[in-house]
Amino acid sequence: MSLNTIIKRKRFSASLLLIGLFSLPTVATALDTTASIKSISYASDAVIDEAAKNTLLEQADSTVITALPKEGFRSESGPAEKLTLTTSYMRDANFNIYNVSSNLISDMDYDGFYPRFSITIDVDTLYDSAYVYAKIYLSYEGGPWSYMASTNTYQIYSDSALDAFTIETELSNGFYAGYYDVRIELYDADYNEWLVSYGPYEDSSLNALPLEDTYNDNFYDNYITEFVYPVTTEVYVSGHGSMSSWLLVTLGLILIARRLGSRPLRLP
Repeated sequence: MSLNTIIKRKRFSASLLLIGLFSLPTVATALDTTASIKSISYASDAVIDEAAKNTLLEQADSTVITALPKEGFRSESGPAEKLTLTTSYMRDANFNIYNVSSNLISDMDYDGFYPRFSITIDVDTLYDSAYVYAKIYLSYEGGPWSYMASTNTYQIYSDSALDAFTIETELSNGFYAGYYDVRIELYDADYNEWLVSYGPYEDSSLNALPLEDTYNDNFYDNYITEFVYPVTTEVYVSGHGSMSSWLLVTLGLILIARRLGSRPLRLP
């Protein structure tokens, strides 16, 4: 195989690489309409190590939701006459979200945006005990609220601090890097009735969480693996043994540079 043929093939491969790179925005656009997540929930005092949590998340079913709107204004949940931007509100005074905390987990590309996070909720009640669950909503940089996930049903005991529960979520795809607010809607598990709402205006730990999906979190690694370092093949040239294809390309570029350099300089 002649050196010219090899160079032509390498040029063709480079063209395919450029086509692949320019087609990436098209793929991202296709993902704009939907998003997918994985979630698990557990009692906060349960003894679950990180390896077990990772396994549970891997085994969890992916939930496909409508992608979060990137434009528009949000209204808080609940009856219109109770909408407010500064105060939490409730339907049943017998229940109260006493405390909430958030935890950012795993940032593979170290860009400050996390595809995995958890929300821990401590609910108090005037009853001896009750069964509740929570729905979690996200808002992308001030945009409308969008439903994300629900916890399992949990039993709470009066004002105990030992009955907190946690929902841990992994944003699989469809979530742009940015700052997300979180809103919690607490429900009575026996009657599926909304009880209390709690969000970023009540607790700063639910405000402006730096999040992104796992695809974007691993994009740099994927780019390096798929585009920058393709598999090196061996090319056999008659009479010269085997030679790395990248070495051949380098030699070809040197020959081209020398040929251009040998041309006489044309003055205007």
